[in-house]
Amino acid sequence: MINLFSWSDTLATGFSDIDLQHKKLISIIDDVFQIAQTPDGNYALRMAKALKALTDYTEYHFSEEELFMRSRGYPGFEGHRSQHSDFVGKVNMEIRSLAALGPEDAYIFYRFLGTWLLDHIAKSDKAWAEWIQEQGKGLTRLQFAMDTLLAL
Repeated sequence: MINLFSWSDTLATGFSDIDLQHKKLISIIDDVFQIAQTPDGNYALRMAKALKALTDYTEYHFSEEELFMRSRGYPGFEGHRSQHSDFVGKVNMEIRSLAALGPEDAYIFYRFLGTWLLDHIAKSDKAWAEWIQEQGKGLTRLQFAMDTLLAL
């Protein structure tokens, strides 16, 4: 099996901190893939650690992204937050048994994670990023950056 998901500059939101967080999430999802590709005697422990890293970082990223959207007054905030909540619920339901299951199950989960994340970034995250950038038109880059920082 081949790794299906990687960062592309077409996914960039234009907000470097968010883009770095997205890259980190893709990297963690890749860890799930790598563990599924190399099962060994420590498979369950390695998978459990990767899934813990995934859930911890996902919660961190979503809270940062939601704070950013809310601070900028993004009108689609509630719907976006609901997408995050639904994803976290599904992930938490799946990971309860994943570490004990085999690599084939991990690969199926990996495909779900990567597909959801890249689709979410390409559609939902790009939508709020474009909206926020549109609100900043007419401002210099420094004014927009300062306005963004002050909104947090």
